[in-house]
Amino acid sequence: MSKTKTAAAPMVTLAIALSASLPAAAGQSHLEIGPRTLPPSAGVSEAFRASQIATPILDPAPMDFVPSTEADWLAYIEKKDAATEVNVRHLAEALEVTITKERIAGVNVHWVTPPEVAPKHQDHLFVYIHGGAYVFNGGMAGLVEPMLIASRLQMPVISIDYRMPPKHPAPAATDDVIAAWSALLESRSPDTMVMGGTSAGANITLAASQRFVQQGLAMPAALYIGTPTVDLNADAGDSRYLNEGADRVLIKMGDFATAAMDLYAGTLGVEHPYVSPIFGDFTSLPPTYLISGTRDLLLSDTVRAHRALRRAGVDAQLHVYEGQGHADYLVAMNTPESNEHFEELNRFVLMHLRQPQAGQLPGVKAK
Repeated sequence: MSKTKTAAAPMVTLAIALSASLPAAAGQSHLEIGPRTLPPSAGVSEAFRASQIATPILDPAPMDFVPSTEADWLAYIEKKDAATEVNVRHLAEALEVTITKERIAGVNVHWVTPPEVAPKHQDHLFVYIHGGAYVFNGGMAGLVEPMLIASRLQMPVISIDYRMPPKHPAPAATDDVIAAWSALLESRSPDTMVMGGTSAGANITLAASQRFVQQGLAMPAALYIGTPTVDLNADAGDSRYLNEGADRVLIKMGDFATAAMDLYAGTLGVEHPYVSPIFGDFTSLPPTYLISGTRDLLLSDTVRAHRALRRAGVDAQLHVYEGQGHADYLVAMNTPESNEHFEELNRFVLMHLRQPQAGQLPGVKAK
């Protein structure tokens, strides 16, 4: 399949034309796809449409930049995370959330507490796993979504600051999630906690949860899986081709993303279930909420995860939003679509979270 590249323009233009026809002869494996213009989405809120117009597809060239040495990787990551942290601190002030850093079972975590906790969430905890292409968003940089979850759901959040490449490839991330989760289980009932994250964080959530089952650990009451990479093979999934250029966030599965995924996989390889949970066992996972969008480069990953969960008998809800690219519910955070997502997520987790038994201390596991 031939791919065309996009460039910055006043309107969103891309190459995903459907001038395709059926193969002309037996054995022809590719469809010819020509360029066309994709306008801002119809059937979305005015605020989201305005967001698309204000933030068009950027030059995809940086998606092909790959640091050449470990020192270059670390310097690039530090620079990106420092810029993100500035925005995090501004958002924390705007949302009036409280952030406290702690270390649990040898793992760094951040507690994120909203100014007011909803009565229904007084004894609940959202265990958050951050995204960031497996290499970004360490420390404070990983707190954008947990702050939104804490604020929108009015629910306490603990964000796990897991170890990352280049120094710590898989399975370090899921090892850290297992260690932190095991420590939380010592003082909290599992049915008062949910777990999840977006993108790489959603991958790690699924992989860690599959390992919980293997190790006989109690499971969270529910999982939140936001536009995950469930298969780290670079060419896996129709949407990685069809939505190339349409996704204003990821843009394309470029050389950088491929290199970051390979760096994360390390010696395990991209098809190991600790790395690509689509190759793991979905049996016995808890009820799961999944979200993606029609322009999401990882729509296929999300759909594949949903089908794997359903085939395993798991209660799984898939929410697909019109016009949204990768994690647009975070990019366009002040739109009706973003608000609706968090309302849906809150409704879902409340369906599965339970209050402690009578006489039990808040959040403490019954003996």
